[in-house]
Amino acid sequence: MNTVVSEHLGTDIPGPQPVPVLGWLPGLLRFAWNPLRSLEDLSEQYGNILRLGIKNYPVILIFHPDYNRQILRDPSTFYSYNLDLLPIPFPKDSSIKRATTGMPLMNGPRHTDHRSVLLPYFHKKFITRYHDSCIEVTERKLASWQPGMEVNLRREMEQLAMWLATEPVLGLDPQSEGDAIGRQLERTMKLVMNPFVLMFPYNIPGIPFHNLMRNAEEMERIVRQVIARKKEAGLTGHDILSVMLRMHEENPERLSEDELIGHTTTMFRGGYNPSGMALYWTIFLLSQHPDEMTKVLEELDELVKGDSPTEQEVENMPYLEGALKEAMRLFPAGTWTGRLAMQDFSLDSHRFSKGTWVMMSPYITHRIPELFPEPYKFRPERWLSIHPSAYEFMPFSAGPRYCIGASLALMQLKIALTIIFKRFRFTLKPGTKLDCVGFNSIRPKHGLPMILSSPDQELRSVAFQGNVRRIVHFG
Repeated sequence: MNTVVSEHLGTDIPGPQPVPVLGWLPGLLRFAWNPLRSLEDLSEQYGNILRLGIKNYPVILIFHPDYNRQILRDPSTFYSYNLDLLPIPFPKDSSIKRATTGMPLMNGPRHTDHRSVLLPYFHKKFITRYHDSCIEVTERKLASWQPGMEVNLRREMEQLAMWLATEPVLGLDPQSEGDAIGRQLERTMKLVMNPFVLMFPYNIPGIPFHNLMRNAEEMERIVRQVIARKKEAGLTGHDILSVMLRMHEENPERLSEDELIGHTTTMFRGGYNPSGMALYWTIFLLSQHPDEMTKVLEELDELVKGDSPTEQEVENMPYLEGALKEAMRLFPAGTWTGRLAMQDFSLDSHRFSKGTWVMMSPYITHRIPELFPEPYKFRPERWLSIHPSAYEFMPFSAGPRYCIGASLALMQLKIALTIIFKRFRFTLKPGTKLDCVGFNSIRPKHGLPMILSSPDQELRSVAFQGNVRRIVHFG
Protein backbone atom coordinates (compact mmCIF):
# COMPACT_ATOMS: atom_id res chain seq x y z
CA MET A 1 0.00 0.00 0.00
CA ASN A 2 1.39 3.38 -1.02
CA THR A 3 0.21 6.20 1.20
CA VAL A 4 0.98 9.88 0.86
CA VAL A 5 0.94 11.53 4.27
CA SER A 6 1.11 15.13 5.36
CA GLU A 7 3.92 15.28 7.89
CA HIS A 8 2.60 18.37 9.67
CA LEU A 9 -0.60 16.57 10.67
CA GLY A 10 -0.58 15.00 14.13
CA THR A 11 2.77 16.47 15.19
CA ASP A 12 1.18 18.28 18.15
CA ILE A 13 0.51 14.93 19.86
CA PRO A 14 3.08 13.82 22.45
CA GLY A 15 4.75 10.44 22.24
CA PRO A 16 8.01 8.53 22.47
CA GLN A 17 10.79 9.36 20.04
CA PRO A 18 12.91 7.00 17.93
CA VAL A 19 16.42 6.42 19.26
CA PRO A 20 19.50 7.30 17.21
CA VAL A 21 20.58 4.71 14.63
CA LEU A 22 18.13 2.00 15.76
CA GLY A 23 15.04 4.15 15.33
CA TRP A 24 11.83 2.44 16.47
CA LEU A 25 13.36 -1.06 16.69
CA PRO A 26 13.96 -1.06 20.48
CA GLY A 27 10.39 0.05 21.13
CA LEU A 28 8.98 -2.55 18.75
CA LEU A 29 11.02 -5.30 20.38
CA ARG A 30 9.88 -4.20 23.84
CA PHE A 31 6.26 -4.23 22.70
CA ALA A 32 6.71 -7.67 21.14
CA TRP A 33 8.30 -8.98 24.34
CA ASN A 34 5.79 -7.45 26.80
CA PRO A 35 2.85 -5.75 25.06
CA LEU A 36 0.72 -5.32 28.21
CA ARG A 37 3.47 -3.56 30.16
CA SER A 38 4.26 -1.42 27.11
CA LEU A 39 0.63 -0.35 26.77
CA GLU A 40 0.37 0.46 30.48
CA ASP A 41 3.58 2.50 30.45
CA LEU A 42 2.52 4.47 27.36
CA SER A 43 -0.88 5.20 28.88
CA GLU A 44 0.63 6.36 32.18
CA GLN A 45 3.25 8.55 30.51
CA TYR A 46 1.26 10.14 27.69
CA GLY A 47 -2.42 9.87 28.60
CA ASN A 48 -5.36 8.94 26.40
CA ILE A 49 -3.80 9.78 23.03
CA LEU A 50 -0.21 9.56 21.84
CA ARG A 51 1.81 9.45 18.66
CA LEU A 52 4.24 6.65 17.79
CA GLY A 53 5.40 7.74 14.36
CA ILE A 54 4.97 10.07 11.41
CA LYS A 55 6.86 9.63 8.15
CA ASN A 56 5.57 6.75 5.99
CA TYR A 57 3.52 4.89 8.60
CA PRO A 58 2.09 7.26 11.21
CA VAL A 59 0.55 5.56 14.23
CA ILE A 60 -1.49 6.95 17.11
CA LEU A 61 -2.67 5.11 20.22
CA ILE A 62 -5.99 6.00 21.83
CA PHE A 63 -7.43 4.70 25.09
CA HIS A 64 -10.48 6.80 25.98
CA PRO A 65 -13.96 5.46 25.10
CA ASP A 66 -14.93 8.74 23.40
CA TYR A 67 -12.07 8.22 20.96
CA ASN A 68 -13.03 4.56 20.54
CA ARG A 69 -16.56 5.66 19.68
CA GLN A 70 -15.47 8.06 16.96
CA ILE A 71 -13.25 5.50 15.26
CA LEU A 72 -15.44 2.40 15.57
CA ARG A 73 -18.67 4.13 14.54
CA ASP A 74 -17.20 5.14 11.18
CA PRO A 75 -16.14 2.00 9.26
CA SER A 76 -16.20 3.86 5.95
CA THR A 77 -13.35 6.13 7.12
CA PHE A 78 -11.50 3.67 9.35
CA TYR A 79 -10.86 0.30 7.74
CA SER A 80 -10.28 -2.90 9.65
CA TYR A 81 -6.70 -4.04 9.16
CA ASN A 82 -6.03 -6.96 6.84
CA LEU A 83 -3.08 -8.28 4.90
CA ASP A 84 -3.80 -6.00 1.92
CA LEU A 85 -3.36 -2.96 4.15
CA LEU A 86 -0.11 -4.06 5.76
CA PRO A 87 3.27 -3.06 4.31
CA ILE A 88 4.26 -6.73 4.00
CA PRO A 89 4.79 -8.53 0.65
CA PHE A 90 2.38 -11.41 1.16
CA PRO A 91 1.96 -13.30 -2.16
CA LYS A 92 -1.28 -12.29 -3.83
CA ASP A 93 -2.48 -15.82 -4.68
CA SER A 94 -1.58 -17.55 -1.42
CA SER A 95 -3.26 -19.57 1.29
CA ILE A 96 -2.55 -16.96 3.93
CA LYS A 97 -4.35 -14.30 1.87
CA ARG A 98 -7.37 -16.57 1.42
CA ALA A 99 -7.43 -17.59 5.09
CA THR A 100 -7.57 -13.93 6.14
CA THR A 101 -10.26 -12.80 3.69
CA GLY A 102 -12.96 -13.40 6.29
CA MET A 103 -15.70 -10.97 7.20
CA PRO A 104 -14.01 -9.54 10.33
CA LEU A 105 -11.18 -8.38 8.07
CA MET A 106 -13.29 -7.15 5.14
CA ASN A 107 -14.16 -3.52 4.48
CA GLY A 108 -16.57 -1.40 2.48
CA PRO A 109 -19.85 -2.39 0.78
CA ARG A 110 -18.82 -6.03 0.38
CA HIS A 111 -18.46 -6.40 4.14
CA THR A 112 -21.85 -4.74 4.68
CA ASP A 113 -23.52 -7.05 2.16
CA HIS A 114 -22.09 -10.26 3.59
CA ARG A 115 -22.84 -9.19 7.15
CA SER A 116 -26.46 -8.40 6.28
CA VAL A 117 -26.94 -11.93 4.91
CA LEU A 118 -25.46 -13.67 7.96
CA LEU A 119 -26.73 -11.41 10.75
CA PRO A 120 -30.26 -12.93 10.98
CA TYR A 121 -28.74 -16.32 11.78
CA PHE A 122 -27.26 -14.85 14.95
CA HIS A 123 -30.47 -13.22 16.16
CA LYS A 124 -31.21 -13.90 19.80
CA LYS A 125 -34.41 -15.81 18.97
CA PHE A 126 -32.63 -17.87 16.31
CA ILE A 127 -29.65 -19.01 18.40
CA THR A 128 -31.81 -20.86 20.94
CA ARG A 129 -31.90 -23.75 18.44
CA TYR A 130 -28.35 -24.50 19.61
CA HIS A 131 -29.35 -24.74 23.27
CA ASP A 132 -29.64 -28.54 23.38
CA SER A 133 -26.49 -29.16 21.35
CA CYS A 134 -24.56 -26.89 23.71
CA ILE A 135 -25.68 -29.06 26.64
CA GLU A 136 -24.80 -32.26 24.79
CA VAL A 137 -21.33 -31.02 23.80
CA THR A 138 -20.55 -29.84 27.33
CA GLU A 139 -21.65 -33.15 28.83
CA ARG A 140 -19.51 -34.99 26.27
CA LYS A 141 -16.48 -32.98 27.37
CA LEU A 142 -17.13 -33.65 31.07
CA ALA A 143 -17.78 -37.38 30.61
CA SER A 144 -14.13 -38.28 31.21
CA TRP A 145 -13.66 -35.96 34.21
CA GLN A 146 -13.54 -37.42 37.71
CA PRO A 147 -13.01 -35.83 41.16
CA GLY A 148 -9.34 -35.95 42.08
CA MET A 149 -8.13 -35.60 38.49
CA GLU A 150 -5.66 -32.93 37.43
CA VAL A 151 -6.67 -31.21 34.19
CA ASN A 152 -5.02 -28.54 32.07
CA LEU A 153 -7.98 -26.18 32.16
CA ARG A 154 -6.70 -24.07 29.30
CA ARG A 155 -6.51 -27.05 26.94
CA GLU A 156 -9.82 -28.50 28.11
CA MET A 157 -11.77 -25.26 27.74
CA GLU A 158 -10.20 -24.40 24.40
CA GLN A 159 -11.33 -27.79 23.13
CA LEU A 160 -14.81 -27.35 24.58
CA ALA A 161 -15.06 -23.93 22.89
CA MET A 162 -14.04 -25.48 19.55
CA TRP A 163 -16.77 -28.11 19.93
CA LEU A 164 -19.33 -25.47 20.87
CA ALA A 165 -18.51 -23.45 17.75
CA THR A 166 -18.61 -26.37 15.34
CA GLU A 167 -22.36 -26.88 14.98
CA PRO A 168 -23.43 -23.21 14.63
CA VAL A 169 -20.61 -22.39 12.19
CA LEU A 170 -19.90 -25.67 10.38
CA GLY A 171 -22.94 -27.84 11.07
CA LEU A 172 -20.69 -30.92 11.40
CA ASP A 173 -19.62 -33.28 14.17
CA PRO A 174 -17.95 -31.19 16.89
CA GLN A 175 -15.36 -33.70 18.05
CA SER A 176 -13.96 -34.72 14.67
CA GLU A 177 -14.34 -31.52 12.66
CA GLY A 178 -13.89 -29.05 15.51
CA ASP A 179 -10.60 -30.51 16.69
CA ALA A 180 -9.10 -30.87 13.23
CA ILE A 181 -9.74 -27.36 12.01
CA GLY A 182 -9.27 -25.74 15.41
CA ARG A 183 -5.82 -27.10 16.18
CA GLN A 184 -4.40 -26.26 12.77
CA LEU A 185 -6.02 -22.83 12.90
CA GLU A 186 -4.34 -22.14 16.24
CA ARG A 187 -0.95 -23.09 14.83
CA THR A 188 -1.49 -20.74 11.90
CA MET A 189 -2.87 -17.81 13.91
CA LYS A 190 -0.07 -18.09 16.45
CA LEU A 191 2.32 -17.34 13.59
CA VAL A 192 0.13 -14.57 12.16
CA MET A 193 0.41 -12.77 15.51
CA ASN A 194 4.16 -13.38 15.75
CA PRO A 195 5.76 -9.91 15.58
CA PHE A 196 8.83 -11.35 13.88
CA VAL A 197 6.66 -12.32 10.90
CA LEU A 198 6.02 -8.61 10.32
CA MET A 199 9.57 -7.55 11.10
CA PHE A 200 11.24 -10.17 8.85
CA PRO A 201 8.76 -10.95 6.02
CA TYR A 202 11.00 -13.25 3.99
CA ASN A 203 9.97 -16.67 2.73
CA ILE A 204 13.18 -18.38 3.78
CA PRO A 205 13.10 -21.82 5.44
CA GLY A 206 13.62 -21.68 9.18
CA ILE A 207 12.14 -18.26 9.91
CA PRO A 208 8.58 -17.51 11.16
CA PHE A 209 7.31 -16.04 7.86
CA HIS A 210 8.12 -19.27 5.99
CA ASN A 211 6.49 -21.35 8.72
CA LEU A 212 3.39 -19.16 8.48
CA MET A 213 3.09 -19.75 4.75
CA ARG A 214 3.40 -23.54 5.19
CA ASN A 215 0.86 -23.65 8.04
CA ALA A 216 -1.58 -21.53 6.07
CA GLU A 217 -1.39 -24.01 3.18
CA GLU A 218 -2.25 -26.86 5.55
CA MET A 219 -5.02 -24.74 7.05
CA GLU A 220 -6.56 -24.19 3.63
CA ARG A 221 -6.34 -27.91 2.82
CA ILE A 222 -8.30 -28.77 5.98
CA VAL A 223 -10.91 -26.06 5.35
CA ARG A 224 -11.44 -27.26 1.78
CA GLN A 225 -11.98 -30.80 3.11
CA VAL A 226 -14.55 -29.50 5.60
CA ILE A 227 -16.34 -27.63 2.82
CA ALA A 228 -16.34 -30.75 0.62
CA ARG A 229 -17.80 -32.90 3.41
CA LYS A 230 -20.43 -30.26 4.06
CA LYS A 231 -21.49 -30.32 0.42
CA GLU A 232 -21.73 -34.12 0.54
CA ALA A 233 -23.92 -33.92 3.64
CA GLY A 234 -26.28 -31.50 1.93
CA LEU A 235 -26.92 -27.78 2.35
CA THR A 236 -30.26 -27.93 4.11
CA GLY A 237 -29.05 -26.77 7.51
CA HIS A 238 -29.11 -23.34 9.12
CA ASP A 239 -25.44 -23.39 10.11
CA ILE A 240 -23.33 -20.52 8.79
CA LEU A 241 -21.30 -22.68 6.40
CA SER A 242 -24.48 -23.98 4.70
CA VAL A 243 -25.78 -20.41 4.36
CA MET A 244 -22.50 -19.26 2.81
CA LEU A 245 -22.26 -22.25 0.47
CA ARG A 246 -25.77 -21.60 -0.84
CA MET A 247 -24.87 -17.95 -1.30
CA HIS A 248 -21.67 -18.89 -3.16
CA GLU A 249 -23.40 -21.39 -5.46
CA GLU A 250 -26.23 -18.98 -6.26
CA ASN A 251 -23.89 -16.08 -7.03
CA PRO A 252 -20.12 -16.74 -7.02
CA GLU A 253 -19.43 -13.08 -7.79
CA ARG A 254 -21.26 -12.01 -4.64
CA LEU A 255 -19.33 -14.49 -2.48
CA SER A 256 -16.16 -15.80 -4.08
CA GLU A 257 -14.41 -19.06 -3.28
CA ASP A 258 -11.56 -17.17 -1.61
CA GLU A 259 -14.05 -15.31 0.57
CA LEU A 260 -15.82 -18.57 1.43
CA ILE A 261 -12.54 -20.03 2.70
CA GLY A 262 -11.74 -16.84 4.60
CA HIS A 263 -15.20 -16.58 6.19
CA THR A 264 -15.14 -20.22 7.27
CA THR A 265 -11.72 -19.83 8.83
CA THR A 266 -12.14 -16.52 10.62
CA MET A 267 -15.73 -17.04 11.77
CA PHE A 268 -14.92 -20.44 13.23
CA ARG A 269 -11.98 -19.00 15.14
CA GLY A 270 -14.10 -16.02 16.18
CA GLY A 271 -16.60 -18.52 17.52
CA TYR A 272 -14.22 -20.38 19.81
CA ASN A 273 -11.15 -18.26 20.58
CA PRO A 274 -12.80 -15.64 22.84
CA SER A 275 -15.08 -18.29 24.37
CA GLY A 276 -12.24 -20.60 25.36
CA MET A 277 -10.43 -17.75 27.10
CA ALA A 278 -13.61 -16.61 28.86
CA LEU A 279 -14.26 -20.13 30.15
CA TYR A 280 -10.88 -20.87 31.69
CA TRP A 281 -10.26 -17.38 33.07
CA THR A 282 -13.74 -17.23 34.65
CA ILE A 283 -13.25 -20.61 36.32
CA PHE A 284 -9.76 -19.66 37.49
CA LEU A 285 -10.83 -16.29 38.90
CA LEU A 286 -13.79 -17.78 40.74
CA SER A 287 -11.61 -20.57 42.12
CA GLN A 288 -9.33 -17.91 43.64
CA HIS A 289 -12.29 -15.91 45.04
CA PRO A 290 -14.32 -18.32 47.22
CA ASP A 291 -16.84 -15.68 48.34
CA GLU A 292 -17.69 -14.80 44.75
CA MET A 293 -17.80 -18.48 43.80
CA THR A 294 -20.28 -19.07 46.64
CA LYS A 295 -22.56 -16.36 45.24
CA VAL A 296 -22.48 -17.96 41.79
CA LEU A 297 -23.36 -21.35 43.25
CA GLU A 298 -26.18 -19.92 45.36
CA GLU A 299 -27.61 -18.23 42.28
CA LEU A 300 -27.47 -21.45 40.25
CA ASP A 301 -29.04 -23.48 43.08
CA GLU A 302 -31.90 -21.01 43.27
CA LEU A 303 -32.49 -20.45 39.56
CA VAL A 304 -31.59 -23.74 37.83
CA LYS A 305 -33.81 -26.63 38.90
CA GLY A 306 -32.17 -29.42 36.89
CA ASP A 307 -28.65 -30.53 36.00
CA SER A 308 -28.62 -28.16 33.03
CA PRO A 309 -30.39 -24.83 32.47
CA THR A 310 -33.51 -24.37 30.38
CA GLU A 311 -33.74 -21.65 27.74
CA GLN A 312 -35.62 -19.43 30.19
CA GLU A 313 -33.20 -20.05 33.05
CA VAL A 314 -30.21 -19.05 30.90
CA GLU A 315 -31.74 -15.61 30.45
CA ASN A 316 -31.68 -14.81 34.18
CA MET A 317 -28.23 -15.41 35.69
CA PRO A 318 -27.07 -11.92 36.71
CA TYR A 319 -24.23 -12.90 39.03
CA LEU A 320 -22.81 -15.61 36.76
CA GLU A 321 -23.05 -13.20 33.84
CA GLY A 322 -21.29 -10.59 35.97
CA ALA A 323 -18.45 -13.03 36.67
CA LEU A 324 -18.16 -13.75 32.94
CA LYS A 325 -18.08 -10.08 32.02
CA GLU A 326 -15.55 -9.36 34.74
CA ALA A 327 -13.28 -12.10 33.37
CA MET A 328 -13.62 -10.67 29.85
CA ARG A 329 -12.91 -7.19 31.18
CA LEU A 330 -9.69 -8.31 32.88
CA PHE A 331 -8.65 -10.73 30.12
CA PRO A 332 -10.04 -9.37 26.83
CA ALA A 333 -9.66 -11.74 23.87
CA GLY A 334 -7.86 -8.96 21.99
CA THR A 335 -5.69 -6.65 24.10
CA TRP A 336 -5.32 -4.19 21.24
CA THR A 337 -6.75 -3.65 17.79
CA GLY A 338 -6.34 -1.18 14.97
CA ARG A 339 -7.95 0.70 12.11
CA LEU A 340 -6.46 2.44 9.09
CA ALA A 341 -7.69 5.94 8.18
CA MET A 342 -8.73 6.10 4.54
CA GLN A 343 -8.97 9.90 4.59
CA ASP A 344 -7.81 12.85 6.70
CA PHE A 345 -9.66 13.15 10.01
CA SER A 346 -9.78 15.05 13.29
CA LEU A 347 -9.81 13.71 16.83
CA ASP A 348 -10.69 16.41 19.35
CA SER A 349 -8.69 19.39 18.07
CA HIS A 350 -5.98 17.25 16.52
CA ARG A 351 -5.78 16.65 12.77
CA PHE A 352 -4.41 13.49 11.22
CA SER A 353 -3.71 12.40 7.69
CA LYS A 354 -4.98 9.61 5.51
CA GLY A 355 -2.82 6.55 6.09
CA THR A 356 -2.67 6.97 9.86
CA TRP A 357 -2.98 3.76 11.85
CA VAL A 358 -5.23 4.18 14.87
CA MET A 359 -4.53 1.64 17.60
CA MET A 360 -7.00 1.00 20.44
CA SER A 361 -6.60 -1.15 23.55
CA PRO A 362 -9.54 -2.77 25.33
CA TYR A 363 -7.02 -3.90 27.95
CA ILE A 364 -6.27 -0.28 28.91
CA THR A 365 -9.81 1.06 28.43
CA HIS A 366 -11.14 -1.71 30.70
CA ARG A 367 -8.78 -0.47 33.43
CA ILE A 368 -9.79 3.21 33.49
CA PRO A 369 -10.66 3.72 37.19
CA GLU A 370 -13.33 6.34 36.44
CA LEU A 371 -15.20 3.65 34.49
CA PHE A 372 -14.33 0.63 36.63
CA PRO A 373 -13.32 1.46 40.22
CA GLU A 374 -10.55 -0.79 41.54
CA PRO A 375 -9.94 -1.82 37.94
CA TYR A 376 -7.39 -4.54 38.73
CA LYS A 377 -9.74 -6.32 41.15
CA PHE A 378 -12.11 -9.15 40.22
CA ARG A 379 -15.51 -7.79 41.29
CA PRO A 380 -18.45 -9.56 39.58
CA GLU A 381 -20.94 -7.60 41.70
CA ARG A 382 -20.06 -4.39 39.86
CA TRP A 383 -22.09 -5.67 36.88
CA LEU A 384 -25.28 -5.72 38.96
CA SER A 385 -25.32 -1.93 38.94
CA ILE A 386 -23.19 -0.66 36.02
CA HIS A 387 -24.10 -0.57 32.34
CA PRO A 388 -21.03 0.60 30.41
CA SER A 389 -21.32 1.54 26.76
CA ALA A 390 -19.94 -0.71 24.03
CA TYR A 391 -17.00 1.71 23.71
CA GLU A 392 -16.11 1.38 27.40
CA PHE A 393 -16.43 -2.41 27.59
CA MET A 394 -15.32 -4.00 24.31
CA PRO A 395 -15.03 -7.80 24.54
CA PHE A 396 -16.80 -8.08 21.18
CA SER A 397 -15.62 -4.79 19.60
CA ALA A 398 -18.24 -2.09 19.04
CA GLY A 399 -20.09 -0.06 16.44
CA PRO A 400 -21.37 -1.36 13.08
CA ARG A 401 -18.70 -4.09 13.12
CA TYR A 402 -19.76 -5.40 16.55
CA CYS A 403 -19.29 -9.17 16.67
CA ILE A 404 -22.45 -10.78 15.28
CA GLY A 405 -21.88 -13.87 17.42
CA ALA A 406 -21.90 -12.09 20.79
CA SER A 407 -25.37 -13.28 21.90
CA LEU A 408 -24.63 -16.85 20.85
CA ALA A 409 -21.31 -16.83 22.71
CA LEU A 410 -22.85 -15.50 25.92
CA MET A 411 -25.62 -18.12 25.81
CA GLN A 412 -23.11 -20.94 25.25
CA LEU A 413 -20.81 -19.71 28.02
CA LYS A 414 -23.60 -19.53 30.60
CA ILE A 415 -24.88 -22.99 29.69
CA ALA A 416 -21.41 -24.55 29.81
CA LEU A 417 -20.43 -22.89 33.10
CA THR A 418 -23.73 -23.84 34.74
CA ILE A 419 -23.25 -27.52 33.90
CA ILE A 420 -19.58 -27.44 34.93
CA PHE A 421 -20.22 -25.75 38.29
CA LYS A 422 -23.07 -28.11 39.14
CA ARG A 423 -20.70 -31.07 38.82
CA PHE A 424 -17.23 -29.90 39.85
CA ARG A 425 -15.18 -27.57 41.98
CA PHE A 426 -11.73 -26.38 40.93
CA THR A 427 -8.53 -25.80 42.89
CA LEU A 428 -5.34 -24.48 41.36
CA LYS A 429 -2.55 -27.04 41.62
CA PRO A 430 -0.34 -26.04 44.59
CA GLY A 431 3.04 -24.63 43.61
CA THR A 432 1.85 -23.38 40.23
CA LYS A 433 3.70 -20.48 38.64
CA LEU A 434 1.13 -18.79 36.44
CA ASP A 435 2.85 -16.66 33.83
CA CYS A 436 0.87 -15.16 30.97
CA VAL A 437 2.02 -14.63 27.40
CA GLY A 438 0.51 -13.37 24.16
CA PHE A 439 1.14 -10.69 21.55
CA ASN A 440 -2.54 -9.78 21.31
CA SER A 441 -4.15 -12.02 23.92
CA ILE A 442 -3.49 -13.19 27.47
CA ARG A 443 -2.93 -16.91 27.85
CA PRO A 444 -1.29 -19.02 30.58
CA LYS A 445 2.16 -19.85 29.24
CA HIS A 446 2.41 -23.34 30.71
CA GLY A 447 -1.27 -24.20 30.84
CA LEU A 448 -3.63 -23.90 33.78
CA PRO A 449 -3.34 -26.99 36.04
CA MET A 450 -6.47 -27.46 38.16
CA ILE A 451 -7.51 -30.22 40.54
CA LEU A 452 -11.11 -31.38 40.15
CA SER A 453 -13.26 -32.10 43.18
CA SER A 454 -16.90 -32.92 43.93
CA PRO A 455 -19.52 -30.22 44.59
CA ASP A 456 -19.38 -30.76 48.36
CA GLN A 457 -15.69 -29.82 48.48
CA GLU A 458 -14.86 -26.77 50.62
CA LEU A 459 -13.97 -23.73 48.51
CA ARG A 460 -10.49 -22.32 49.04
CA SER A 461 -7.96 -20.25 47.15
CA VAL A 462 -4.38 -21.42 46.60
CA ALA A 463 -1.18 -19.38 46.82
CA PHE A 464 0.66 -19.08 43.52
CA GLN A 465 3.35 -17.06 41.77
CA GLY A 466 3.56 -15.55 38.30
CA ASN A 467 3.05 -12.39 36.30
CA VAL A 468 -0.73 -12.87 36.22
CA ARG A 469 -0.61 -10.92 39.48
CA ARG A 470 0.22 -7.81 37.44
CA ILE A 471 -2.95 -8.33 35.42
CA VAL A 472 -5.25 -9.04 38.37
CA HIS A 473 -4.67 -8.00 41.96
CA PHE A 474 -5.55 -10.81 44.37
CA GLY A 475 -6.18 -10.55 48.11
